[in-house]
Amino acid sequence: MTESVAVQFKQQFPILPLPETILLPHTIMPLSVFEPRYKQLVDHALDGSGQIALATYIDDSSAPNLEPNSPIRKAVCLAQAIQHEKAGGGFHLMLYGLCRATIMSEESPTGDVLYRRATLHPLEKAKEELDDIYRTELLHMLFRPNLSRLENHGSILDWVNEPSLTDEALFELVGCTVFDDAELRYALLSEPSSEVRSKRVLSELANLDRMLTIVDKHITEPKDSGITLN
Repeated sequence: MTESVAVQFKQQFPILPLPETILLPHTIMPLSVFEPRYKQLVDHALDGSGQIALATYIDDSSAPNLEPNSPIRKAVCLAQAIQHEKAGGGFHLMLYGLCRATIMSEESPTGDVLYRRATLHPLEKAKEELDDIYRTELLHMLFRPNLSRLENHGSILDWVNEPSLTDEALFELVGCTVFDDAELRYALLSEPSSEVRSKRVLSELANLDRMLTIVDKHITEPKDSGITLN
């Protein structure tokens, strides 16, 4: 999504809470919505700016039994609905992460409005220019034998070599594509500094590289036959 999208932070945004952090800025994800309160949320959002704040619950250990007003974490990803279709009494959406934000105040469902709303404040620091060393280090890491086995290795290499893709967007894409850990994704979402986020992604890739080395070593080690020599 290359065009600029305006965000009016003075307005309230609908909150769609999810069990885990699944979207970061500059990334795209599909989402299907069928619950009545969230169908109404999407319907209202599409009548307006099409922007939805994706939040995550503080405690997701009992996700299926969470109440509509269960506490949510303060950092959210403000998303733009870029595609939608009605299907099976609900909506299929394609969402693009616009920016990270923090919840300033929250309004519970009231009257005919079935979903939560919130006022947000942008979480990003002032625009940072990342040093090219981070992109270069990422490129070098991708040629390590272990990391060349990543499922989306080819796509990630294309992103690194795409000059029109900013360093900030590059590391958002890598963080969201490579790592499934919800806590790590939330840590990336709630971090205002793009430099700190980039360092964290590189550190996690290095950890993954070391872990794969250990796993491979364990697999190739000769197994104990169970025979002892006396």
